[in-house]
Amino acid sequence: MRILLLILLIVTLNLELSAQKLRQIVSLQGYWSFSVGDDISWRWSDHDFSDWDRIYVGISWESQGYDGYNGYAWYKKKVEISNMSTNTRLILQIDQIDDADEVYFNGVLIGHSGSFPPNVQTAYSQLRRYAVPQTLINFNGNNLIAVRVYDTYLNGGILGQAGLYVDVASAYILQDLSGSWRFKPGDNTNYSSFGYNHADWDTLNVPGTWESQGYPYLDGYAWYRKSFTWDKPTMGDDVVVVLGRIDDRDVVYLNGNRIGSVDEIKKGPYYAGKPDYQTLRAYRISRSMLNRGQNILAVRVWDDRLEGGMYDGPIGIMTLKAFESYFSEHEESKNLFEYFLDRFFD
Repeated sequence: MRILLLILLIVTLNLELSAQKLRQIVSLQGYWSFSVGDDISWRWSDHDFSDWDRIYVGISWESQGYDGYNGYAWYKKKVEISNMSTNTRLILQIDQIDDADEVYFNGVLIGHSGSFPPNVQTAYSQLRRYAVPQTLINFNGNNLIAVRVYDTYLNGGILGQAGLYVDVASAYILQDLSGSWRFKPGDNTNYSSFGYNHADWDTLNVPGTWESQGYPYLDGYAWYRKSFTWDKPTMGDDVVVVLGRIDDRDVVYLNGNRIGSVDEIKKGPYYAGKPDYQTLRAYRISRSMLNRGQNILAVRVWDDRLEGGMYDGPIGIMTLKAFESYFSEHEESKNLFEYFLDRFFD
């Protein structure tokens, strides 16, 4: 009974602690427009879906008149967004979709989990958190969210809570690096170099596990690469490259130069005493290491077992002062979950 209680509390507290990093600004609960079938043009804002059915998110489509249906279907919803700072990071969160999904914001793909035919992979139990680029947001009218879903059997559709959230880390980030990264399983030291051509690599959403994005059985080494433009001063105070949490271990390179690993973090001032996979990756660098123009971040990841990858944020560059404020406010103090574990095993 004691072990069962521990498991239940771990699950509950983990969900609560995870949610504390986000603040909801728009609830997406309620009715959405819905159609079975599949047409990629349905993602666009100018597609007329006024004659579609209306069903409720959070409940399977089988329980709302589509009993026995397996295959493709689309959900669509218009939403207004206002009173949000232009440097705020907007997150679309959906707790559960059965089985696989692609999510479009104003016609542009912002994330996917699982995979569609012919190589179907379910991600029904995954929490979806997809960053919405500022450039896609219409602050003076409607925005269209379109969710393409594929269900293999049993229940299908959007089964969990849905909403638009702002990331509390947004106020601290100088340059956001979340979103699309290049990804390749395996290990090659050439992957760290600035001039390496990664054009044929896969594209994954960061943060997010690689298991939820087409690599369900991958353990061992894999690499991420991100090309970004730096248009800020390259002289001045140090900055911090923040790469969230990585499962399990990492080595990070900027423009071909090694800037750190989780081993160095555990010996430095930005270590909160957590296991490798829960340790916030924060690498302090001189601004002179950044090119004015194109830069390349390369992250070598080792996953021992279970889930892997750059799975949790924040992902971006902060000034040293902003990062130290963020760290002291959100990382240094022992949280309720850690306090409970200490008392439980005392």
